[in-house]
Amino acid sequence: MNFKKQIVALCVGFITLLNFNLLLAQLSIELSSDSLIQRVRLCYQENPTLAYQYATQAVMQAKKENSELNLGIAYEMLGLSLDYLSKLDSALYYYDKATPLLSAQLDKIHLGQLYVTKANTLYLLNRNEEAILYYQKAYDLLKISGNIKKQAGALMGMANIYSIMKSYELSLKYYAQSLDLVKQINDEQFTSYILTNISEVYTAMRDYKKAIEYETQSLKIKEKINKDYDLVYTYINLAELLLMENMHYKGSAWMYLNKAVTLSNKINNQEFLCSSYQGLVKHYIKIKEYGKAIEYGLLTLDLSRKIKNIRAELNTTRLLSNAYQKAKQFDNANKYLEEFIVLNDSINNMEVQKSFNELQTKYETEKKEKEIMLLNERDKKRTYFIYSSIIVVALLGLLSFTLYNRFRLKKKVAGELEKRNKEIEIQKNLVDEKQTEILDSINYAKRIQYALLAQEEVLKRNLKNFFVLFKPKDIVSGDFYWATEHQDKFYLAVCDSTGHGVPGAFMSLLNIGFLSEAVKEKHITQPHEILNYVRQRLIESIATEGQQDGMDAILICMDKKNSKITYAAANNQPILIQHTSQLLELPKDKMPVGKSPHEQSFNLYDIEAQKGDKLYLYTDGFADQFGGPKKKKFKYKQLHDLLVNNANLPLTTQHHNLETSFNTWRGDLEQIDDVLILGFEI
Repeated sequence: MNFKKQIVALCVGFITLLNFNLLLAQLSIELSSDSLIQRVRLCYQENPTLAYQYATQAVMQAKKENSELNLGIAYEMLGLSLDYLSKLDSALYYYDKATPLLSAQLDKIHLGQLYVTKANTLYLLNRNEEAILYYQKAYDLLKISGNIKKQAGALMGMANIYSIMKSYELSLKYYAQSLDLVKQINDEQFTSYILTNISEVYTAMRDYKKAIEYETQSLKIKEKINKDYDLVYTYINLAELLLMENMHYKGSAWMYLNKAVTLSNKINNQEFLCSSYQGLVKHYIKIKEYGKAIEYGLLTLDLSRKIKNIRAELNTTRLLSNAYQKAKQFDNANKYLEEFIVLNDSINNMEVQKSFNELQTKYETEKKEKEIMLLNERDKKRTYFIYSSIIVVALLGLLSFTLYNRFRLKKKVAGELEKRNKEIEIQKNLVDEKQTEILDSINYAKRIQYALLAQEEVLKRNLKNFFVLFKPKDIVSGDFYWATEHQDKFYLAVCDSTGHGVPGAFMSLLNIGFLSEAVKEKHITQPHEILNYVRQRLIESIATEGQQDGMDAILICMDKKNSKITYAAANNQPILIQHTSQLLELPKDKMPVGKSPHEQSFNLYDIEAQKGDKLYLYTDGFADQFGGPKKKKFKYKQLHDLLVNNANLPLTTQHHNLETSFNTWRGDLEQIDDVLILGFEI
């Protein structure tokens, strides 16, 4: 027995030694750039940090192999890894390095794939026009190569962007072309994804029947493939559509939501489970089972807080408030409405802060990235130097080695310092360039916004004498003034959109578009009906996730044919100063143009004025400005006194005096909001 044990021990030792030697041999084998690129493709989604390391090695190995093709692909993989690490600008940098290398290849399929990858990153950066251009370039190259699946991917990318841009007809066109291609190769999973995307376009168009039709087709394929993740996603989507189309009474929505709950638990996906419960809350509200709705609402709220999904928490508080209100439990309804308002404000603040943080940290992140690469390079040089030093010691002796090492070290340190300073300078210049690009973009947005404001020639045609005091807080503004002529009527609006700066400007463009749509396309003539229409369009467009953005507005209509002035007012009120210098605060409705607890119809008011009277339309920016000796608000009473004291002066002088008073009051304090006052003589 002892002899056998000795033999076994000897064999185990031999095998262990053999495995150790094999391991040493494997470690000494240098992976090819092809192998490293393949490793990136396998792990960039699951582990982008590891993929980045492989891609960096692939770049160095491709340079050693002197392979332009693999170097181009390695740069692309480096960019792709950075994309998944949310370093999008750095990703574009490496895509640009890959482009000339892959352009030189005879086989253009690699360049086509690079363009698709670059377009995906541009899409994430909201550079939609550039993304579409690269998808089109990719499609043209891939069409020549004959790769049908990649062609379909490029077309689907274009369709996705057109959908985001609300160019729904173009989106459907490219989805249809992509669908035709994937059907040729009988790729069922790809087909199901396209059908779901088409369904989402029809959902955005509010054609829920079509959306249900395409989502149902997608579901049939996914049930055949039987992948739990895809199935639960589609069950939730389809249930939501059925609820929108009021088909919940047939039990279909309830059935799909319960299937979604079962699968969510199976795959242990708390996000899907939260969405499924939320769908059940909507279902029970629609069928007036408010007790069940509240039960699932509380369950959803608890889960959303557990998984820290603040968006789900926001929507659930809104649904719970609605359910309690319909159940006539008004204290609880108010409680969850208050929670909803607090969460909504918190999310808005977080999004604004996030934008500033991204700009602030961008330079530091890229700087650290360069420093890490520099340190890695230094470590490699140090290793090379150690081996070289051994040879020097053997040939020249300890003294020669010491002197040589000291000389090299001083030179290396000086070179590294110079190189690092250059790298830092380059990064600083890049940040300055990006900042200039951002400012240029905002200034260009200002030109677009000003082009949509009321044009001076339109105002001159319809107003006897007038002035416009317009002082945006930032380059672009949430306040705006708008005018148009239609059917012997002149419409003039002075509005204050939610927010200021870039967010406020986006809202102002949306509000201007809806005002023009109401008058020019829908031919709505009464001011209060126009505001009702704009409110409905805002709720449909941006209030689906509980947002209450909109505007305070005054809209007047001057009927030239009947010599009559009517108006509608949301929160802001017109001021009429008669020729006797008496100031009248005209009526207003205490609700915004947008989603709010009070959504009854706006009122239509008449203005009875005589020739020579002055009418003033303004937003809250002037009255709310801090300043003066006690750093307090200007307030409306002081503004009204200022208007009365200047009412008999020429309107150009009034404009000058108002602007001077505002600047004097503000002093060296920051302007806190956009300022807009428009005055004219009847």
